[in-house]
Amino acid sequence: MKARQACLVACLPALLFPACQEDTLLAPALSATCEARPSSGAAPLTVAFLLTVAGAAGPVTVAISYGDGQSGSNPDATHTYAAAGSYTASMNVTTPSQSARCSAAVSVSASPTTFPGGNQPPIAVFKTTPAAVGSTITGQAPLTVLFNMCASSDPEDDELYFLMDFDGDEKFEFGGITGFHCRAEHVYAVGTWNPVLCLYDRDANRKALHEDQCREFTVVATP
Repeated sequence: MKARQACLVACLPALLFPACQEDTLLAPALSATCEARPSSGAAPLTVAFLLTVAGAAGPVTVAISYGDGQSGSNPDATHTYAAAGSYTASMNVTTPSQSARCSAAVSVSASPTTFPGGNQPPIAVFKTTPAAVGSTITGQAPLTVLFNMCASSDPEDDELYFLMDFDGDEKFEFGGITGFHCRAEHVYAVGTWNPVLCLYDRDANRKALHEDQCREFTVVATP
C-alpha cells in the first residue's frame, strides 16, 4: 500500500499538468537601441556610440554602417566624420538565432574656423529624398530625387548662393539665392549619375566670401 501511495505522489504532477511535459521555452525577443554622443557638432566630428542590447540568447555580433561610406564591427570604437552633412549610423545586431537593428542620426556642420575679418563660412546642410545611404541614392527608374539645401545657414546672415549639377558633368544646371533655388527635383533614367550640390556665401557686392562647399552624391537608377 505504501508503495502504491509513493507512486501516486510521484506521478501526480504529470497527471495534473500533462501539457507541461511538451512546453517549449521560447527565447526573448532581441532588442537594440543606439545613441550618438555627441549627435551634432562641427567637422571633423568624433562620435562615440552607445549600444544597448537586451534579450540576447547567445553571443552578440555587431555590423556597423556609419552612413558616410565607412563600416565597422566594434560598437565601442569612436568614428570621425570628416565632412559636413547629415548622417545615419546604423547597427545590425545578431545572435545565432536572433537579429535586431537600431540607428542614430548625426549632424555635422562646417568647421567654425575664423577667417580674416572675422567672417565665417556658411553651415551647409545637404539632404535628399529618397534619403541617401552614405552618399548613394538607389531606386527604380524613372527615379525622382529631391535635392534640398534649404536648412543651410550663415553665421553672419550673409546671402547664400545655391548651385546644382544634376548629372555630374561639371556644369551647373540650376542656381540662385532664393528658397526656390535651394531645393529642386530631378528625374533620372536608368544608369549611374554623380550629381553635385554646392553653396557659398557672398557680400553686398555679390562677391564670394569663401570657397564653395560641395557634396557629391551617387544616384543609381535601376531598370
